Amino acid sequence: MICSPWSKAVYAGAVLVAILLAGCSNDIVCPINENESDPFIGASVLETRLVQGAHASVMVFCTSDPLPAIFVVSVSDRSISEITVGEPLGLVATLEEDAIIWQNSQACSLKVTTEWGFAKAIEPVPGPFSVVPPDGVSLGDTLFVEWATAADADYYKVECVIRGARGDSLVLSQATTDTTAVFVPADITLAGELEGRITAVAGPYPGSGSDGNVTGGGWGYFTVSYYDTLSLFELTVADTAGIARRR
Repeated sequence: MICSPWSKAVYAGAVLVAILLAGCSNDIVCPINENESDPFIGASVLETRLVQGAHASVMVFCTSDPLPAIFVVSVSDRSISEITVGEPLGLVATLEEDAIIWQNSQACSLKVTTEWGFAKAIEPVPGPFSVVPPDGVSLGDTLFVEWATAADADYYKVECVIRGARGDSLVLSQATTDTTAVFVPADITLAGELEGRITAVAGPYPGSGSDGNVTGGGWGYFTVSYYDTLSLFELTVADTAGIARRR
């Protein structure tokens, strides 16, 4: 059985940072807003089915100057009442459930109300898919990872961690609209056991030209993601040529 090396807290923090970096960066084309004071909204839904059970996680981040005095959030009419103040300065609404709330191909509709008005976005839950188990790889080789197409997915996130014999680790990650990921020898610099997962994502691709999909009284990005046990893979990264010893 493969165990996820990423905790919920680390994942939520990474998503928050990614959303914030996506806003008006060199890689993301921000939508044109008639009212530049509209709040920025970054939201994500992640649903998983693993051997330890199903899980749904929702996070909605909102920031403006000043911060909203009104912040009412729901996804598909399910109210999210857990509100905190996050860093960077903004309001964060979160929901954690040990169950799948929205089924594959079901539309998730985000609704956020502030004093600036009503903001909304909608994306479907991507469907299940399977990874073609990659063969083992050695240092100095290229790693190819392939998987089947997921219904309703706009792109995929490939995340791997290699754990070395000395307790060290190496993280590999990639986002792609294809169903193949390639990690070249320069990416793979540690021998050990590799655990990986592929997440199907519906929403704006984190690359050049990606517009936000939140409209109305706010602007920003809303994504819905899914993975399950068929989306996981593991293999051994060997050092058959003694490359690590020569470094």
